[in-house]
Amino acid sequence: MHIGFVIKWPKNAIRQVIGEELYAESLCRELRQMPGVRSAQLYYPNLMPAAKIDIMIHLNESLPGPFARKHVLYLQNFFQQGSDVVLGYLQKKGYDGFAFFSQRLYDLHRQAGYGGIFLPLAADTTIFKPREKNPRYDYDVVYVGNDIKGEERTMRYIYPAAAKYNFGLFGNWWPYPPNGYRDLFAKLSQGSISREESAVLYSSAKIALNYTAEDSIYWDAMNLRFFEVLACKGFLISDKVPSAQRELKGCAVFTDGGEDLIAQIEYYLSRPKEKDEIAANGYQYILQHATVQARAKQLHNYLQQIMEIN
Repeated sequence: MHIGFVIKWPKNAIRQVIGEELYAESLCRELRQMPGVRSAQLYYPNLMPAAKIDIMIHLNESLPGPFARKHVLYLQNFFQQGSDVVLGYLQKKGYDGFAFFSQRLYDLHRQAGYGGIFLPLAADTTIFKPREKNPRYDYDVVYVGNDIKGEERTMRYIYPAAAKYNFGLFGNWWPYPPNGYRDLFAKLSQGSISREESAVLYSSAKIALNYTAEDSIYWDAMNLRFFEVLACKGFLISDKVPSAQRELKGCAVFTDGGEDLIAQIEYYLSRPKEKDEIAANGYQYILQHATVQARAKQLHNYLQQIMEIN
């Protein structure tokens, strides 16, 4: 079986790292180890297969075409016009299968009479694993991510920690268009960081923060940061994504931001043993339930079913 993943952005067209690109590369590596898989590769609009492949997995709203025999939609993004509206449109576009990392979208899809699988994201534990602590990253609190969630959520879930603690910020934070929040975080940010260095950072810092876009909460989807921090045996404080609160009870801590975030940070910085116990629970959760290797096996089983359907 020849498998492809395709994202909607041309290769090298965007300067910043695209999460689904890196995640797809990890899945490709694991799929190539599976029996019957002859190739697994990531494609782009400007770099498509030279010959028809068996199955293409669309990570964005790209449409089926003659470049593959079968097509699976595995949406990695949400839409301002309503993700349910866009899904309703895409359901009629000839995909042979569907996979979801959003619990709510998956439930709506099934209620509409369509088949598919729920396939949450996961940690690539060949990269994200406990590392030797680096004194350079001995921060009280860290956050790794780009400036894509807007001022209100950034000021609620990041600023309180940045203003009070030894805080490490990594990612693309631009000072334009200029305003107070962008100026502040552009000065704080140490720029982009590789996945390998992120693993060292999460292993070294006392607390890692996570916060998601409003769409992630509404559509009930955990982002990669949940899994990557825990895979490094890092201690995570996050905003309240419903599926994360269900799945990661006792493995991470959840906050409403603002003063509540400060209270959580103060509490756990003063109780390192309790903090480490929660982090250890999170690490075991990843090993048992949320590795990219396990997700690749789930996906491989589903693709085999798709290929068996004439």
